[in-house]
Amino acid sequence: MAAAVVTVTATALGTGQTATAQAAQVTAEVASAVQATAKLPRGFLLNEPKMNGPRRPWEHLKLSNSLKKPLEVNPCGRRTARDGRSASRTFTYLAETVYRSEQVVLYPSARAAKAAMRSVRADLAECGSGGRGHERYSYRWKSTGVGDEALRIGGFFFENRSRSVVVRQGSAIAVYVRTGLVTKSLPISQFRPLIKDARTMAAKLCGLPGVCG
Repeated sequence: MAAAVVTVTATALGTGQTATAQAAQVTAEVASAVQATAKLPRGFLLNEPKMNGPRRPWEHLKLSNSLKKPLEVNPCGRRTARDGRSASRTFTYLAETVYRSEQVVLYPSARAAKAAMRSVRADLAECGSGGRGHERYSYRWKSTGVGDEALRIGGFFFENRSRSVVVRQGSAIAVYVRTGLVTKSLPISQFRPLIKDARTMAAKLCGLPGVCG
């Protein structure tokens, strides 16, 4: 697609403009064309089919395409995402004290996705513990061998705990979260289902145009 845009644009410009102007316009057209392909097809998330399946009265499922929804790993409690993403989809499941989520975010470049991962690490370092009494919480995290880079994260709260895996693959980030038992050493065995989903999604993301280069 990019090659076709270059050819058409160069022809349309003619010889009246400088080579610099031609190159600038071609670059803009190519960037626009690549970004236009950065979409999440319907049904792309691993858990998305559950939206049409049976559910019990106490089960609450939601699917959101909001670009403003923060990453599901959000230790600093940011209300709005401001990371320049081009597409986003979040599946959430809530049943009493059980919470699960799957989130995929596409960025216009691998550089932007890397910056988003750096922000996750920075937020964990800045807001990794806090509160008092019933409000006390803490996070622990380790690098994990999935995709281009990944973290497994344990969240420790007064009445609950959470396990999360955040993976970057090319210009995309996927997040998987589950409540449930996790110990402070963060053994792989406690994250195995999430790592499996993260690895499956990392491979799937490379099937989208432009995500893996």
